[in-house]
Amino acid sequence: MKNAARRGKASGDRTRRRSQGRKVKKTWLIVCEGRETERNYFDGLKREASVSKLFAIRVVRGKGKSRTEIVSHAIDRKKTQRDTPDKVICVMDTESLQSPQARDDLAAARRMAEANDIVLYLSNPAFEVWFLAHFARTSRAFNDCDAVIVELKKKWKAEFGQPYGKSDDNVYRRLEPKTQQAINNARAVAEQDHGGRSDIVERNSSTEVYQLVENLISGKTD
Repeated sequence: MKNAARRGKASGDRTRRRSQGRKVKKTWLIVCEGRETERNYFDGLKREASVSKLFAIRVVRGKGKSRTEIVSHAIDRKKTQRDTPDKVICVMDTESLQSPQARDDLAAARRMAEANDIVLYLSNPAFEVWFLAHFARTSRAFNDCDAVIVELKKKWKAEFGQPYGKSDDNVYRRLEPKTQQAINNARAVAEQDHGGRSDIVERNSSTEVYQLVENLISGKTD
């Protein structure tokens, strides 16, 4: 009996040591505005070995058309998930802010996110500005997402020899070799090319997505 007890204790000690030596992954929920583009990109990024080692990431599409509806969906997901994520993130655009109603909606979405500890990463005017940063450093203003895609298609065709498609589920793998270049370009545009404007709403074109991507690939879990 004593030998069995000692074996049981030794087994338990080994299990505890293995558990203590194993890093617990941070659980992040990324709620995207777009139906396919953003989700495809982050689904690829989360599978990177350096990312998947530290993070357990779920990528979902936010329900609703307005920014407040998307943030509200993220809040609901945060509250109703069986295991509360360590961090909840919304990836959204600032496109179509010409009307006072649209600007008020974005301002309200920002307040909602801050009050519920949700982190926003915005792109002006659209997420595709982040893709464009993989090919060029540009602060050129674009009227809307379609205008960004027109420019992106030129770069994409020249680089990959095929048309750009919003539903491309290999988008991250294609762009991955240029990730650091994209981070550098996007940071330079945000910090240097817009005359010190701190609010991305005033920085067309610009994106904050580089901050999220850099945090993930560098393993910054805070």
